[in-house]
Amino acid sequence: MSSSGSYFRLPGGKPEKGEASIEAAIRELREETGLRAYDVRYLFKFHASKVFRIRAKGDPEPGMEIHHFAYFRPGRDMEVRVSENTLKILDRYYELKERDSK
Repeated sequence: MSSSGSYFRLPGGKPEKGEASIEAAIRELREETGLRAYDVRYLFKFHASKVFRIRAKGDPEPGMEIHHFAYFRPGRDMEVRVSENTLKILDRYYELKERDSK
């Protein structure tokens, strides 16, 4: 997760003209963290956004509008403030992950 203000959020943004959502997700991750995607999977739609799970290589470095990083571990109290929508997306992701593992 990254912070550009008082709350941490997942990397993301809107597609540029003519850009597919998957391409935008890869580009935004690179711009915001410096990470290079090598495995991208569409997960679900959240409001008007498409959510992807991206496996990436590299050492994250804050870029563009990002100032700080935090790592989320399920079941642990967060020491940082996370946006409500980010928490909803993470909850849904872990529900899907748990269901798929059965």
